[in-house]
This record gives sequence, structure tokens and C-alpha cells, in this order.
Amino acid sequence: MVRENDLGRKNPSKRKDKIKDTLTYLTRSLYKNESNITLSELNAEYIGSLIGVSRANASRELNKLFREDQLIKISGRPVVYIDKKVTENKYKYKFNNIFKNIEEFNLLVNYIINKHADKDLRNERNDINQISRYGVDQESRDDRIDCILNNMIGATESMKGPIELAKAAIIYPPRGLHTLIVGQTGVGKSIFAEAMYDYAVKSGVFSGNVPFILFNCADYSDNPQLLLSQLFGHIKGAFTGAEKDKSGLVEQADGGILFLDEVHRLPPKGQEMLFILMDKGMYRRLGETKNIRHSQVLIISATTEDPKSTMLDTFLRRIPVTIEIPSLENRSIKERIDFILQFFWDESRRVQTPLRVTKEVFRAFMFYHCIGNIGQLKGDIQLICAKAFLDHMSTRGKWMDVKLSHLSAGVQEGLFKIRENRQLLLKNPILELNNDVFIDGTDEKFKNSKTRIIDNQKYNIDYYECIVNNWYKYSNKGYEENKVKSIVVNQLEKYLQNAYESIRPKNVLIKNEVVSNIVGKNIFQAVEYALHSVEDIFGEFINEKTLYGLALHINNLYERLSMGNFVSHPNRFKIAHDHPQEFKAAQKIKNVLEKKLSIKIPDDEAAFIAMLLYAIRTTKDNPNIGVLVIAHGKNTASSMVSVANTLLGVDHAKAIDMPLEQNVEAILEIAIQRVKELDMGKGVLILVDMGSLTSFSHIITEKYNIRAKSIDRVSTPMVIEATRKAMMPNISLDELVEEIKSWHGCMKVDEKEKKIDNPFDYFETNLINILDNTLIFLNPQKTFKTLRNVLCAILKDMDEKLDNDILVKFLFHCSCMIERVIKNEVLPYKYMAHFNENRKEMLSKVSSHFVLVEETFGVCIPKTELAHIIEIFDTHFSIHI
Repeated sequence: MVRENDLGRKNPSKRKDKIKDTLTYLTRSLYKNESNITLSELNAEYIGSLIGVSRANASRELNKLFREDQLIKISGRPVVYIDKKVTENKYKYKFNNIFKNIEEFNLLVNYIINKHADKDLRNERNDINQISRYGVDQESRDDRIDCILNNMIGATESMKGPIELAKAAIIYPPRGLHTLIVGQTGVGKSIFAEAMYDYAVKSGVFSGNVPFILFNCADYSDNPQLLLSQLFGHIKGAFTGAEKDKSGLVEQADGGILFLDEVHRLPPKGQEMLFILMDKGMYRRLGETKNIRHSQVLIISATTEDPKSTMLDTFLRRIPVTIEIPSLENRSIKERIDFILQFFWDESRRVQTPLRVTKEVFRAFMFYHCIGNIGQLKGDIQLICAKAFLDHMSTRGKWMDVKLSHLSAGVQEGLFKIRENRQLLLKNPILELNNDVFIDGTDEKFKNSKTRIIDNQKYNIDYYECIVNNWYKYSNKGYEENKVKSIVVNQLEKYLQNAYESIRPKNVLIKNEVVSNIVGKNIFQAVEYALHSVEDIFGEFINEKTLYGLALHINNLYERLSMGNFVSHPNRFKIAHDHPQEFKAAQKIKNVLEKKLSIKIPDDEAAFIAMLLYAIRTTKDNPNIGVLVIAHGKNTASSMVSVANTLLGVDHAKAIDMPLEQNVEAILEIAIQRVKELDMGKGVLILVDMGSLTSFSHIITEKYNIRAKSIDRVSTPMVIEATRKAMMPNISLDELVEEIKSWHGCMKVDEKEKKIDNPFDYFETNLINILDNTLIFLNPQKTFKTLRNVLCAILKDMDEKLDNDILVKFLFHCSCMIERVIKNEVLPYKYMAHFNENRKEMLSKVSSHFVLVEETFGVCIPKTELAHIIEIFDTHFSIHI
């Protein structure tokens, strides 16, 4: 009997606390075998009786604790609860919150004892389990088995629980436990069942020649008699057409596994026949009355439905293990990327041609709503690759280009979801995908590193271009030499971080293997040795990032030299003068590499390496640039900042509202204090509206040595863009100012810097670049200009304003539509008759505006395509017809 002074809290004041303390004590007693209590007794009625409350009240408090993630709930009659923290400490394992029944919980506990726990824990005979020990010691050996389950995408993440339950079900003596796999269409239930069979064979539970028989109950669901005949066989004359005896799948699966897909389509009689087979290993063929047959079969079944509502309770009770496979939506973005890379790799291998997948296509697959889960994702990738292969047949280039024009409309919707996933992209800059993705299915090495995005850095990792181009670019703009150097160094930091991020698995040995695969083992080892030679100078700065960045660069250098290409540094002697320590180390590295790789490296290369070393020395741990908005008026700045932070889902930008009557000196003091708070080492961008506020950055930098820059004529779109980019880990303050200048055009940076005209709109230039990578026949500039004019005319008729969202949707849909019309691949429209009757006016207006498109590109746009275009407007402007 439990006494109150046995509990953890001396005087628990709340009923919930008393129940929690009681359950904690009972759980510990259970594990220490200090009482005669059993697991099934830890229910609401028993716990309530110990502290003098009703079962209903105890149940209410227990469910509150369960929702607070403090308890594990085991369904059944009665429902059982155990303390989660005590249990996880006991077994050194992260448990799910809920189990279907006590048997499922016990199964997992036994598996953990054998696989994960130490020797003392394994030798314990825990009274809660009441089930026999495994006949096979699974500890550590399990993880070394090269099987499908261990190599499955998500094996250490979302699939960890299902995989461990599956293994436990397979190795449970004597021949495993019957299992039900539950999940939506397309999540991979059939593949998971085959993976269980693969594990059964490779773990030694089953011999290699045991059968694995697959049967889809849905194939015969409209003919129950034929379905049962397929499963159990029949004798001659059992039904019309049964002209001879026939064995069934149960007989063929004897000694192995029978996988029943869509098992909810099995009729009640079939379920009854199966549970007799599961209970006693006996069955009869259809039509038999005397002869009893025997078969030892492990049954794995799968369903997309709720088992409780579609299957007999008597059948379900005989299946002790239920495994739920998560939908694609419930998997991590990393797992989704792994699937995308895997499926593209499969297609590349199939056509024996490397793929170049544009970043827009990859982003679309990352974010589109994939209703059919992994199965649909695979099918959509096969479809886009088939379309790309048709184009490749005519060009026969080195790569098979997979472009946006090959995407179906459904997958293209993923591009419109980038905005709502902005926070995810900001937290994971590698997902930003600044380059196209190369996937080589002809190279087995690539498959081994397929879980990482390997973009064209693999083939074009080169910071020469960064140094040389930027040096001349900013010198020609009249920038001082020190400022040019500062910008170039910041670009190098960004290059280095990107190179590191692209090959950044958790395990150091895996990282080294990945880089070795990319650059070659000889180059990797030579760079490793060269860096070791300068440890006395640069020891504290030499790390994985340094090693990988330099290895990728030297690989590029090696390829350049082998082709006779040489790049001279624009100012080698100044680098040697300004950075003697880095230059000395670079020369030493150069000499070591020459010996190790048996090549002659030009002297200018020392200057390039010195700049890389200088960038490494000055690189910090990716703090963000602060953003401060100052504007005249009571809520002007606050309003813009609120919109930006809300849209981006952050609280990064800060505001100072300047009442018209307040003097500038007082606002300057407030600004100084805010800038000090916002500066995390990379400086602060100050966005102002006008007047003397533009001088604040110069004053703050001069007086307090905090890097600050000002941009005037602030607007809400500018604040949004500046805040978004300021949170990117690899951008510098100078780069941020340059990019916001380019985005906005004709701006003033500080008072002392001159205006630089930029006639191009950053957003529209990006759209044209994407079109260039998307379209096959059309000129991107011409297409953009024509469609933008048409869109503006339609919106004017509708009395609506142009915004970026409608521009992107309209532009990409219509440009792909024009190319479809050119190829005579017109889309039908299901409700065209209804549309002709109810949307005549809108159809007429849109048709008249598209005359410009028809004349420009020499095509005739059918009404069905115009109907699809009108649907874009209906959806965007929430027009209900």
C-alpha cells in the first residue's frame, strides 16, 4: 500500500500534483520490483483510490498530465498510465506518448533492453514485461546489418520508432509477431513490409530461401469467393468454374511472410479464417470440410483506413503490433530533400545521363503539396524527367536539363509557397539553393552522398572569379582600394561558408569522405598536410571549414592548370605588403602542395590563398546584421517594421518614430543606444526617410566605432527586403547595402557616398533570369514585357492593383501556356460549358487583352487556356462565382 509520505512532494497542494507524485512513486516501485503491483494496475481507478478521489476525477487529471507530455498512455481496458521521465531514465530511450496496448509497450521495452541498454540492464528480469526473452542477442549487431530498414530515409528521424517496432516484431521468438502497417496512400507501406522481410533474412531469423508473398485484397474485393480462393485455395467443385484443386497463397507462404495489402477490403469471413490460421496455424481450402491443413505464416498487413472502423475486433486482437508510417507532410524538410535527390538519382541512372536540375524546380518539389505522399513525389519526378528527356533527345548535351517548363501546374504551386516557408529557409541557408543541382546517376559515389545538396560547386567551385571580378567591378566604380578589399574578403567568407555548408554531415569521417569523393583523395590529403605545416602560424583558425574550403579551391586550381589556364591576381604585391603573415603561410602551403601534387603553382596563387586565409581569420560565427528604421511621424517607422516582421515571421527589425516637434539631437541619442543593442558584430543598417537622419550612420561609426550604414527614402518593401537579407548568415553590411541599392535603384548611401544609377529592378531582373532557365522557345525579355503589359491591362479592367504574387503566378503560368500552345499541347477545361454561360464578360475581356500575346508570338490561344488563366485571378482575388 502506498503511504503519502512515500511520495516525492511532502504536501502536494493540488489534486494533479498528488496524482503525479503517486504515479511517479508507483512507476519507480514497478521498475524496482518493490511491490506486488503490475503494469495493468496503474489505471485511473487504482490511483484515485490511493488518494481518495473518484475514477473520473483521477482520469481527468491523468489526461491533463498526458497532454503536458509527463505521462505515457497505454490504451486498452482499463487505460494504463506510467511516468514518462522515470521510464525514459530507466531505459535511456525517448518513448512515444501513446501505445496501442500493453503488449506493444512490452515489445518495445524488450527490444530496447536487448539492443540499447548496458549488460546489467539486459540481465534484469523486469516484472512488467511478463514475456520471454529474445532467443537472439541483438545488441549492437543490429546496427551493423546492411539492410533496407537501416538504410531507409529517415531511419534516425521520423522512421526511428516504426523501424525499431518492426525489428522487434520480426525477431520476437519463435517466428515473429503479426503486424499491421497503417498509413496514407503513397507513404511506402509495401516497401516497408518488404524491408521487414529483408531484415528477417539478413538478421538470421528466417533463412534466405523463405517466401515473401504479396497479395492486394483490393484486387478481388468485388468477388469475395475468388478472394478467399486466392488466399486459401479451393478444391474441385467448390464453386462454379473450380474444375480442379488449387493451392492458395497461405500454402505458398508456409514458413515465410504473407503480406496482405489493403487488408480492410478482406471480407469478415476471410478475416475469421485468417485469425484461425494465426491462432492455430490451421486452415482449410475453400470447399473442404474434413481435411485440415497446416501453415506457419507470419502475416504483415497494411491499410489506409482506420482499422477499428473497418476490421473485426477479433481479427485486430490477434495482431499485437501496429506500425504507423508518417505522411510526407509529417517528415522533416531534410528527409523530403533526401527523397527528391534519391528519385532524381534513380532517373539519372535509368537514362545513364547526369541531370542538371534548376534551383526553381528543386524548390518547387521541396514545397508543393504532395497529396499522394512519397508515391506521388516519385511519379511527379519521373514525369518531369520524361519530359526533360524528350528535349534532351534533340540537343544531346552533356547534361539533361530539368527546367521549370517541364513541371506540371500542381508542382509549380510549390514556388508560391516559398514565402510561407521563409522562416525555414532563413534558419537553413543551405536550402536557399543559390545554384542549380547536379545529380549524376552514373556515379556510384554520388549516391553515397545523396542526402546532401551538391550543386554546381562540385564542378565549378572557384573563388578566382569572385576576387578578380569584384576587384575590377568596385575599382571601376571609384571605390577606395581598402573598401574594395573589404568587399572581396566578405565575398570570400561567403564562398567559404557555402562550400562548407554544401558538404556538412554530422560525422567528421563522413565529411572527409564526401570531400575526398569530390576533390580526389590525393588533393584532400595534400591540403590536409599543407595546413598542418602552418599550424604554428594559423593553428587556432584551422578547422573543418578551412580544410574543405581550401581543398575545393585547390581542386579547381589543379583542373585549371591541367588545361593550361592561368589567372593573375589584380594586386598581388599589395596583398603581400598588407597581410605579411597570411602571405607567408600561403607561400608555405603553395610549396608543400607543389611537392605533394608534383605540379608547378604560379606565384600569384599565393596571393589568392593569402586572401582566403585572411577571410578565415576575420570570419565570425554568422551573427546577423541589425536593421533600424527611423522615420518622421508618430507611427511611420513602427508601421513599416511591424509589416516586415509579421510577413517574415520574425522580430528582427526595430523602429524609432520621430515626432515632428522633436529635435534631431534627442533622436540621435536614442538611435545610438538602439544601434549599440542591435550590433552583434556585423554592423547595423539604418533605414531613414529623409533629411539629417541620413547622417546618423556616419556619426555613430566615427564616435563609437560601430559599423553602420544609412539608406534614405525608406519604404515598406525596402524594410521587408532589408530585414530578410540581413538575417542571412553569409551576407556582410557592404553587400547588404549594395543589394538593397540594386533592388531599389538610384539611392543615396550615407551622405559622403555618391549616387550610383541602377535602372534595373532587382525583382523583375530575377524573374527574367528564372524565365531564361525555364523557357525552351521564347525570348525571356520579350515574354516578360508582353505578359506584364497584358496583366496590367487586365488588372486595370478589374480595378485591382498589381502585386508580386499575381505577377509571378500569371507570368509563369502564361509563359508555359504559350509554349504548350506552340507544341500543340493545349490543356482541356472540365467546366467549359458552365464557364461559357456564366463568365462571358470576363472571358471576352481577357480574350481581347490576349490579342497582344497572339500577335506577338504568332499563336491562337484557345478558350480552355483562357479559362485556366481566369481561375488564377479568381483564386488570387478571392472571387466567388
